Amino acid sequence: MEIKYFVRTTGERKLDESFNQIEYELLIDKEHKPITSFIAQLKYINEYNAILLEDDVILCKDFKTKIEEVINQYKDDIINFFTFPMDYFTTQYSFNFCYNQCTYYPKGLSEILANEMITCFKLYPDIRGYDCLENKVLNKLKLPHLQYRPCLVQHNDKKSLISFSSEGRITPYFIDYLNELKINYESKDTLIKRLDLLKLRNEHLNIRLNKKSS
Repeated sequence: MEIKYFVRTTGERKLDESFNQIEYELLIDKEHKPITSFIAQLKYINEYNAILLEDDVILCKDFKTKIEEVINQYKDDIINFFTFPMDYFTTQYSFNFCYNQCTYYPKGLSEILANEMITCFKLYPDIRGYDCLENKVLNKLKLPHLQYRPCLVQHNDKKSLISFSSEGRITPYFIDYLNELKINYESKDTLIKRLDLLKLRNEHLNIRLNKKSS
């Protein structure tokens, strides 16, 4: 199955070098309208089995192989590869859609969501997060999505251009951290060694912040 990669951006960020692993198309929000641009982008990617990425993430090692292995198992489902970053849970279906850093949309489905989001946005014009709007639509359509764990992408830093900024956006459950510490995510070791994962997360974050300030 052919999968195409797209990256949402305003053009203000430089993509992390981990994006060199994949071929991708940039979808640029030139007017800084996150919700309306997101709806238009969902329509644009509708003809593809598409992975929609944000520009503020780091891709895990061997990202393309890992993510396409998962998609081939759940090819007909929307799959969120980064959600509730500080919470521990194993891969599950859910009606609680949150975050949109790395999401897979099966061909032909994203335009259905986009059209519903247009209607829903008229009812909730003050809504700020396009993930919140998408959550309302998925619930209206009674369409569950797959929340995949461990996370295959990581937030690049604490800052956000459209929402709150916090270290809570940066997950300790990034697959590269687990592999580095030789932790099996689904074992009890993940929670026992949570502090080790948080320490490693903070070390990597500090390295990135120091690089940006130098």
